[in-house]
Formats: sequence, structure tokens, C-alpha cells
Amino acid sequence: MSKGLDRIRTEHPLVICFTNDVVKNFTANGLLSLGASPAMSEAPEEAEDFYPHAGTVLINIGTLTKANEQAMLEVGKIANKTNTPLVFDPVAVGASTYRKQFCKTFLEQVKPTVIKGNASEILTLIDDTTTMKGTDSAESLDVVSIAKKAHEQYQTAIVLTGETDVIAQNNKIVKLNNGSRFLTQITGAGCLLGAIVGAFLFRNENPEIEDLIEAVSVYNIAAERAEQLSESKGPGTFLVQFIDALYKIDSEAAVENRKAQEVK
Repeated sequence: MSKGLDRIRTEHPLVICFTNDVVKNFTANGLLSLGASPAMSEAPEEAEDFYPHAGTVLINIGTLTKANEQAMLEVGKIANKTNTPLVFDPVAVGASTYRKQFCKTFLEQVKPTVIKGNASEILTLIDDTTTMKGTDSAESLDVVSIAKKAHEQYQTAIVLTGETDVIAQNNKIVKLNNGSRFLTQITGAGCLLGAIVGAFLFRNENPEIEDLIEAVSVYNIAAERAEQLSESKGPGTFLVQFIDALYKIDSEAAVENRKAQEVK
């Protein structure tokens, strides 16, 4: 059984976040509440100094521009060079040809440890005819097949999120069914999950599937607890309660309350 949460709270791993402008504060606070140490660093010039001391690097393309695309590519290559685990979040990749082309280029030049995205985003990476309006995820999609194909194509761990989350790693697939409806009603919930997955990597470029299950379960069970305290109010209260729940959750609760099913 993975004990990543306990280790996070003992070692406070450094999580380097090259993430989108909308979610930086929320992501940093979520990581701090969990016990990790966030650094919102986007400069390739300091990457070779930072990365050997980092547990992971997150690259999130939510506010992708011509001004930052080259920096994303450069820091991705430096992460590979320094053997630093990399979580890649292709936010809204299907929304535009520009995003699709960037992700194609990125994945040709950089090897991520984990690709995290919703069903529509992951599908777009394996079928570039897919379209979407933003960060939406079509619930009618065959999420297990999408995760399996992406895992095979990119030879990396896949964390596919939605009403049912699917994790594919080392030729194993697990479905998870925890979570809260309020996660779709606040900005940056999925972006924070990418950072939290990163916190569980601890410089391991080939994590066990159990490490990823624990990361997603900790996040989703904390969300369930936050929803219970916010039900009569709304997503604003949930957001605050969620940060508190990440602070309070323990590894035993994450194991006891998770709803996981291995897919044969």
C-alpha cells in the first residue's frame, strides 16, 4: 500500500508549477494544504538549478500563448535531462488547432511521466479530429478504452478524470469513483489535481499505479468531505472547505473510503 501522503507531510516535496494564470493561487494553496512545497517557476534560465531539487514538474497549458510556448518546451526538455518527473496537463487541447499542434509538438520532443486530462482532452491526443468547446468532458465516451490507448501510444501513465476517473500505468487499468459535483463548479479543480499527482511522484519517473491511485483518491475524498460541509451553501464555501479538507485528510481515510476497481 502506498504511503505517499505520509511521505509528503514528512518530506514536503518541491513541486515546480508552470501552470496557467487563472489557477496559480489556488494550486499553490492546495499544495501547501496537502503538505507539499509549490514553486511557480516558468523560467528555463533557472530550471537546471531548480529541477534536481524538485520532486516533480507540472506543465499545464491552460493559458498557452506564443510568448510562453517555447519556454514550456524548454523546461520540459530540462525536466527530462535532469530525470525530474513531469506531469503534463493538455488543458482544452481540442478547443483549437493551435493547442492541438502545440501538444503534438510537445509530446514528440518531451517524455512526460504522467499525462493528466479529462476524457475529451486525452481522446484528442490520440485522435486529433476531436473537438471540444473548452475544458468540457463528454461523459458518453468510453473512458477505459481512451485511457488504455493513450497509455499504449505514449508509453506513460495516464490519469483520465471525469465522473469516473481512470488510471492506466504499467499495463494496469483502475477505475475510481470518488469525487464531488462541486469540483465542476469551481475554477482550477483539475489543474490542482495535476499538481497533487505530481506531489506523489518523489522524483520517480515510473511510478507504481498505487501511487497514482492514492493521489487521486486523496484529492477526491477530500472533495467529498468538503461537499458534505458545503451542501446547504454552494461552490464558494466548497472551495474554502476543500482547501481545509486537503489539510485534514489522512492516508487511512484515503484507503478506507476510496472506490477503486481494477479493469481486467
